[in-house]
Amino acid sequence: MPARQRGGASLADLTDDMFQRFKQRTIPHHAGPLREPVQLHNPARNVVPSTIVCCSCPSAVTRQMAADGNPMFAPLADLTDVSYVDLPTGHWPMWSKPEALAKVLLEAARA
Repeated sequence: MPARQRGGASLADLTDDMFQRFKQRTIPHHAGPLREPVQLHNPARNVVPSTIVCCSCPSAVTRQMAADGNPMFAPLADLTDVSYVDLPTGHWPMWSKPEALAKVLLEAARA
């Protein structure tokens, strides 16, 4: 079945079948991580080679938001060895484009 718009980018490219499987396999998660800020303390994390897979938000926008200090993306500006990969889809590429995501992750691991 073709993908339908489902209120925002987070579910983009999910077909009805994918969405139903996704709903069947999800489990509830408490809201604490959404409400409580993440505290990052060890600066060594900034030198770990990192790959940012940009799905819902293109890499150019992600980089700009990091540079502008957007709280959601600001920590990315501190990374010293970072690659950005665009994978245009919704927030759930493991459902909407699993093969493409696997390729991106494999290439990142090999680098």
